Amino acid sequence: MKRLNLFFLSMMALLSCSSAALADGFGINATRLIYPQGADSISVSVRNTQPTIPYLVQVSLSQSAESRDSTPFMVTPPVFRLEPKSVNQIRIAGNGVALPKDRESVFYFKATAIPASKGPTAKQSNTGVQAAVQFGVGNIIKMFYRPEGLPSTSTEAQQGLQFSRENNGLRVNNPSPYFVSLAGIKFGGQDLKLDSPAALMIAPFDSHVYPTSVRSGAIEWQTINDQGGVDEFKHALP
Repeated sequence: MKRLNLFFLSMMALLSCSSAALADGFGINATRLIYPQGADSISVSVRNTQPTIPYLVQVSLSQSAESRDSTPFMVTPPVFRLEPKSVNQIRIAGNGVALPKDRESVFYFKATAIPASKGPTAKQSNTGVQAAVQFGVGNIIKMFYRPEGLPSTSTEAQQGLQFSRENNGLRVNNPSPYFVSLAGIKFGGQDLKLDSPAALMIAPFDSHVYPTSVRSGAIEWQTINDQGGVDEFKHALP
């Protein structure tokens, strides 16, 4: 198992080189996950649409998109073979570790797939050379742990963002206990940059300043809802 983990870690560096065909073949059948407090587990599935290529898949859950740290959840199975034209279901279960009860917590579900290598050719067998580089593909989606009894709803949180002018931009405040993920935001017709994790997703009871020289006008923003769809809202800042 240690050798297998080292193999996956080394292949992560190659994910940006994966071909379009492989990227089309493997994927997660969800854009985000919601884990409600009190649930024994939730499930998510991964797919392989390739007609002949199987994959070796490793899945995990971490506290950031970049890290591989531990979380208070167990993901099973962590490693498996995904046959061509097939779907495999993964179970995520909490292990009872306490998380904040007054706001959501966010985790990152990662699925890495490496296509099965072909057998060595006759020439390779004769020379004893059997090494080959297999390019991997990776997918990451967010999982939100949602405590019971939070005030309002996630939709109301997306609609209820608060706006104020700053010397160097527009401050967007999220007064709710929910994470708000943005798909786009405009101020006075100008697109504001979503060029960092903090700009893309505003944490509960937090805010972010978007640089802009615009001082007044309509604010239009699009948010990603629980189903992975996009909702649109508008507010005028005089």
